[in-house]
Amino acid sequence: MAITGLFLQFVYMPKAIQVKKLDAEYKNTKKGIAELYTFIGGEENLKDNLIKMRNDVAGLENALPSEKEASNIIKQLNDKARTLKINVISIKPGDLVNYTDGKGSQLKVSDYLCKGMPMDLSVEARYQGLGDFLQKIELDRNPMVAVRKVEMWKDVNILPKIRADIELSACVLGQ
Repeated sequence: MAITGLFLQFVYMPKAIQVKKLDAEYKNTKKGIAELYTFIGGEENLKDNLIKMRNDVAGLENALPSEKEASNIIKQLNDKARTLKINVISIKPGDLVNYTDGKGSQLKVSDYLCKGMPMDLSVEARYQGLGDFLQKIELDRNPMVAVRKVEMWKDVNILPKIRADIELSACVLGQ
């Protein structure tokens, strides 16, 4: 009887506890893998879905550049304007502004603060070109830029073109 008690206390019980811990760890790991497959889209097309997710993340990084790379947004806007035969007279970036939600909390993406970079853009263009430019800015999410306000007027010195002042806000991520 004493041998059985010693066996249970020193051999069986420690092994039973270890088996119980390993079983819980196995179930937890299995649950984590199932959640991962649910998120990625299943084991059968894992490679394709991972590549798609990597491309989506890269697109998001381009859509939301860091505040250190905010000057690239100005270059991209200039390039878009040039391809549509828009004459950019000036671009004046403003100070970065933190985005907040309805409760006043700062918005974050992956622990980075979402910030807006206001810009004033003055251009000369034909009506069609200006419309195409504004549409391209709004629809193209690389980088993410919103048109806030557009004022345009005719100038007899540049007919058939018009002058326009455009208020934009570009999204960037910062510390």
